Formats: sequence, C-alpha cells, structure tokens
Amino acid sequence: MTAIGFDHSHNNKLTIENTTFTDFIQYLFDSDFKLGKIEAGITSEKLNKYDLFIMGVPTLGPDLDVYEINDLVKYAKEGGSLLVINDGGGDYENKNNLSDLTQNFGIRFNSDRLYDNKNFIKENSHPIIQDFKKHFITREVSQIIHSNGCSLTIDKSIENDEIDVNSIAFSSENTSWHSYFTGDDWQDKSEQHLPVIGATHFYQGKVIAIGNLSIFSSLSKSYGIRSADNFKLVTNLISWLLNKVGSEEERLLKPVFTTVAIDQDLFFWIKEMLNKEKWNTMDEIINFALKVTKLRLKDAEEDDQEQ
Repeated sequence: MTAIGFDHSHNNKLTIENTTFTDFIQYLFDSDFKLGKIEAGITSEKLNKYDLFIMGVPTLGPDLDVYEINDLVKYAKEGGSLLVINDGGGDYENKNNLSDLTQNFGIRFNSDRLYDNKNFIKENSHPIIQDFKKHFITREVSQIIHSNGCSLTIDKSIENDEIDVNSIAFSSENTSWHSYFTGDDWQDKSEQHLPVIGATHFYQGKVIAIGNLSIFSSLSKSYGIRSADNFKLVTNLISWLLNKVGSEEERLLKPVFTTVAIDQDLFFWIKEMLNKEKWNTMDEIINFALKVTKLRLKDAEEDDQEQ
C-alpha cells in the first residue's frame, strides 16, 4: 500500500489531525493511501517508510537542522517525493527555514505576500492564478486561488542531467504585485509573472514547493480546496509526486496514479460495495472493471479478424 507521511516534528500547521484540512485528508484516505507521521525529528530511517513526505508550514518550532535537511535531500535523490508547503510571508513570517531545504532543489520561498488588484476573489490578497505552464500537474486546471500566499524564486543554475527545475504557475502578466520584506521593513512593488508553484525532478525523486497553505484548507469555498480548480490541482500534484517508474520491472509492478471524473451514480455504487465489504478498495473495483473491458475488447477484435 502506498504510504504518505506528514511532518509532525516542527509545529506544523498542516497535520493529519487538524480539522482545517479535513477534505484534503479525507481525499487521501478515500484514495486508499496509508497515512503516517514523523515525530521527534526527521531521519532517513523514518523517511524510508513513505513514498511521499509532506511538510506543511513549520512555524514557531525548531528549525530543520542540517542533519534533517541532508536526510531529506538524500531521500529525494534516492527516489522519495517531497511536497513542501509554505505560506504568506515565506520563511520570515512563518518563522521557519524551509528555503534552506528547498534551495537544494532550485527553489526558494520569497518573504512576500502576493496581491492582484484586478484578478482576485473577494479581496486582492486572494489573487486568481490563470497563467500555467503545460504540465501533468496543470492538466484540466484553468484557474486556482492563491490566497494570502507567497511567491517563489526558481534557480535553474543547479540543473544538470539529473535535475530539472520548473515553475508551473505564475501570477498575472499585467496586474500582480507583492509586498516583500527587505530585512528591515515591508515594501510594495509592482511585479508580474511571479512563480507560485515549483516542480523539480531530482535524480530519482520529485519535489513540489508551493507558497500557499489555504489551497489545502476546508474553511472557505471562496479560496480553499473546493474553490475554482484547487481540488483538481491538489489531486494532480499528489498523482505526479507518486508516479515514479525507473525500470521495466517497476512499470509492471507499480501502480500509476491518476485523477478521473466518475459519474455520481457509479461513485455511490462503489461506496455501497465497499460498505458491504464486497471489495476491499476502490482501486480493486476500478482495476477489475478495466481488466474485464480489456478482455472483452480483445475478444471483439479477434472475432472481427476471424470474420
């Protein structure tokens, strides 16, 4: 069973038990992922239990130490996946040092807050993001809400044959601006096309950095996981992080994670079958249906050839 771990060692805002993120955690449970947490420090031994590790805005807690950072980099290099989430104000305002980790993957969180005076939901600190790079994560995503979030700096100078760094979502080309911390005070600056999501192929692993926590939140339908295409983006990024195949053997053994729309009648029928314990997981039902369809199509093709 695919396992997803959460950082519970650094006073994180996003944790398994936090009811603010009920919809996100429920989505992971409904997808039959095994969820766990790392407490009392991150080590390679603890990380190796998980296919994906999520760090959700450490704040006012102990910083990541050099040993934890080294183990997280090693984990990604050897095939693990990391989802690193910060929030408005970046490292400075959230009192963490996540950029000390993510700079190894060519990404830094800016100590800023992103605004847009034209393209926003409710208020200008909830900008609508509509500019995307074509990518697996942005499939069928036309707009997301980046509420009270920070922007990113992408460093492509670290790229080599084993490292590929990309920004896949940007603030408006014409109307965005940000308030940023200079080290002494906050200043406003009109600046457009700022990166808000970074994705890195790092040797055998993958890393996503995003400077917005509310996209995972259940608190508001205007800017949380149920607004715009936020939920679609979240499911896409989880699928991308978990899809890793390094050999033909892995291709045959490892599942491919994807997101598809299921008719409501079929979805509730599947839930009924699971409640009746006719099947163990939703994956079993869908894969069985696909196998039957594949066999029937193959038989039909053979019949056509014989005729």
